Amino acid sequence: MKALAVRLDALKSLDVDALILPAPTLPAPGSNGPMPSLDDIDNLTRQASREGIRVLLTLHAPSATADLSGLARFWLNRGVAGLHIATASGTSPEQTLAIVQAVRKQASGALGQRIIVSDLDLAPSASEQPDRPAARRAARPSVAPLSQLQIDKRAATLPAIDAAGLRPLLARNAAQPGLLLDLSLPATSPDSHPPLAEPLAAIALVTQPAALIDSAANLVLEPTVEQPQSVADEPAKPAPAPPPQPPPGTYLPYVPYVPPPKPKPVEAPKPKLVDPLTDWYRQLAALHHDNTVLRTGTPVFLDFDAQNALVWVTKPAKANVLTPPVVVVCNLSAAPVQLSLAEAMKKLDLHGFFLRKLLRSDQGMGAQDIDAVTVPAFGVYIGELRR
Repeated sequence: MKALAVRLDALKSLDVDALILPAPTLPAPGSNGPMPSLDDIDNLTRQASREGIRVLLTLHAPSATADLSGLARFWLNRGVAGLHIATASGTSPEQTLAIVQAVRKQASGALGQRIIVSDLDLAPSASEQPDRPAARRAARPSVAPLSQLQIDKRAATLPAIDAAGLRPLLARNAAQPGLLLDLSLPATSPDSHPPLAEPLAAIALVTQPAALIDSAANLVLEPTVEQPQSVADEPAKPAPAPPPQPPPGTYLPYVPYVPPPKPKPVEAPKPKLVDPLTDWYRQLAALHHDNTVLRTGTPVFLDFDAQNALVWVTKPAKANVLTPPVVVVCNLSAAPVQLSLAEAMKKLDLHGFFLRKLLRSDQGMGAQDIDAVTVPAFGVYIGELRR
């Protein structure tokens, strides 16, 4: 908690507006176990609130019939902005609904706006089970979630992170508001840089209004160093009293002149090394924040699975010179790809001849012709469709 409290400025630079943290372990109800110190979580909640960052805590339901209402009331009364409900494996959607409903009831009675987040039902829906009889499919009731947001972890069940698996998943999520796609990679060593880090960051931060940033993403977040008190802020010291003057006619002994010591040379501070992956996250967050089309447009995913490239076009409500469509190309393969987007743009009734660069993960420069968009291995290219 203390490590996060001194890195709130760095998190704010990534456009982070909420933190989902594990809740501290409390003694079981009715036991006489000692209470853990909650000063750190209280201080973090207050400091994050001043920075405009909400703090949510994860509550784990140990069983399918667990009642988390008492635990939820305890944390909501301590001022957390919301709760993430993680249910046990094998919990049905109906049982999850009952658990979330009890927590949501406590949140509705708390002061201010509180957010309830739950995990998406990973069981396949009725439309995804063609082998089930129609009567049994019709008998399954539709469960409407009571949580404001749901975390979609279906990407973790894919056999491989490729365009063929991600494209239909992202297309379904684009049509369902309130979903947070979890694209967390397996934890790696702190100094490693996974090859798919840049494409997955672009997919998470550009395709949807909200995104999850995994704590194991190897981002370098510098702590905020408290600035020392400047000279202007220090209180003025009284001037020293002048030395007493000898009476007239008094001769003082000769004192040889001693030159003052030479000032030490001032060395310029060495610039801090910028972590490339952290800087890439910052650029994506700034682009998503500043570009109206990416924030409010509708993504349309294109089929380039054969080249293992994930490509989508974000269409504005009304395309014009100020809000042109934005094309995102993510190469998920270990070799460079060259794609022709002209036919796909024609089918979408979009007009343009080249892509004006907004952001790219490599050091290349300049616009690209839509007939020959080249992206390096595990690279990302984001550009506006222009003519």
